[in-house]
Amino acid sequence: MKMNKWTMGLAAAGVVSLASTAQAEENSVLTAMSSTVISGSVEASYNGSLSSGNKLADSHHTGDEGFNANGASLAISSPLGDGDYNAGFNVELLLGQRAADFSTEGDDFHIKNANIGLNLPFGNGVDLTLGLFDTIVGYEVEASGSNPNVSRSYGYDLEPFTHTGLLVSTSLVDGIDASIGLANAFDSTSGLHNGDTTDFALLAGLSITAPDSLGFLAGSTAYVGYTEGTGDDEDTLFYVGASMASPIEGVSLGVSYDDREYAGEAGDEADAVALYAVWDTSDSISLALRYDTLDGTDGDSTSMWTATLGYSIWDNVLTRLELNNETGDRDHGSSNGLGLNLFYQF
Repeated sequence: MKMNKWTMGLAAAGVVSLASTAQAEENSVLTAMSSTVISGSVEASYNGSLSSGNKLADSHHTGDEGFNANGASLAISSPLGDGDYNAGFNVELLLGQRAADFSTEGDDFHIKNANIGLNLPFGNGVDLTLGLFDTIVGYEVEASGSNPNVSRSYGYDLEPFTHTGLLVSTSLVDGIDASIGLANAFDSTSGLHNGDTTDFALLAGLSITAPDSLGFLAGSTAYVGYTEGTGDDEDTLFYVGASMASPIEGVSLGVSYDDREYAGEAGDEADAVALYAVWDTSDSISLALRYDTLDGTDGDSTSMWTATLGYSIWDNVLTRLELNNETGDRDHGSSNGLGLNLFYQF
């Protein structure tokens, strides 16, 4: 235990005791740790194809044939508490193949999030996020177990992954939330997070949640997001997405649209549309369907059907069997894939 000179002086004068000071420091550490949350996930899978030769380890669609240790994530955070002028933090690390796939840098270690959260008692409350944080656009996320399907939609690959900057979020009225922000670049996932730039990328998002008065649609959300690079990084992405309940018990629906415009004089543009349907047949079984299309920068058009059967046998473990079929103008032509995936989340 280290004591500063002021504490040692008070102890010598008999004002405080070293034992009480040590106990106070221990309680302070325990109090700080009690608000810290540790979470993460581990992914493993088997991927193959339904080729004419029925070679389950001969898939040109996934690129990850056979058994795979997909990697892991580890997050340590301290969420914002109630009250005014609270602060928190969030750190998320990716390990193994997940780090290499997400960063596109080939490394087995990647810092996905590292940010500080602050709140201000203005209006309906203002939340500030400063540092490296997830993008504000998109229907799907990096963690496979948190998505309806294992494989990603075409739109996911068009979107930025993370931003380094400042994001300001607030509730305008009940059910309508808005976010605006400034970042170093359109996407800070690859390369240095703290890039040397004189121009800011712009971030904006608006979320609308249906009130309870709308019956089965209560809680459904619609979201519009926009990210725009500046300077030498002038890519832009416009996103619209929605998730909603249906009149059929256990069935939920979703839709997403991504429009990506690339920097440069060529004016390249790509857009993707995805439709989702998830049927939770019980607490442990679900069926998720997705149909998505892509119009690429070279004029090619591609579409894919994906069906995912999810089953929870053990606590915290999600098992998924997924089948997908792709048709279109990509280099490898039509393809299909079959995958068995296990996710452990804690």
